[in-house]
Amino acid sequence: MEEKQLNHGEFSFAPIPASTHSYGAFRIGYVYQDLYSKSIPLKNGQNSYRLSSHNAYFGLERGWVGGPSKLLMLGGYLDAGAGDTYYLSAGGVFALRLFDGWLIPKVSIGYQLQHLGLPEDSGLYNIQSAVGTIGLFVNVAQGFGLSLEARSGLPFGIVRSAQAANYDNPKFNMYAVMVSFTFYDFGI
Repeated sequence: MEEKQLNHGEFSFAPIPASTHSYGAFRIGYVYQDLYSKSIPLKNGQNSYRLSSHNAYFGLERGWVGGPSKLLMLGGYLDAGAGDTYYLSAGGVFALRLFDGWLIPKVSIGYQLQHLGLPEDSGLYNIQSAVGTIGLFVNVAQGFGLSLEARSGLPFGIVRSAQAANYDNPKFNMYAVMVSFTFYDFGI
């Protein structure tokens, strides 16, 4: 496939072509997360818990790109949210580089560790779970674009069993929506 040579000063919105078999991505944006438990005996007398949080979001992704027309992408991710709550997540990614990189849908599976504070309790707890994410990147200009992702997980549990026993081993359901400015580089 022959690439068109740009004259000095010309600008192209086209995605950066995949010139090697590796890629990297950086994203920064916003994450809304809803975390809830329907059955937890809280110290304030309530029997359920809900936290709707608004957080800054950032993430890194690195992997291999190949296959026919360098369409397939396999890699790993590390991302985090910080604000009303804090979390760190890592895992594997499968994506497709469609229309020469104009659209990149992805699916990922990983592990998430999250910080949790409960009402009328000065203790801080860590909760963990396996998580799955689906998302779509849309190129705007030369590898820069917008990503929209949704994440959910198996019910989260409190990491330390003694702390979990204080609350009758509660399980927390979670879903999150991430919106970010993203940059993909297919030349690294």
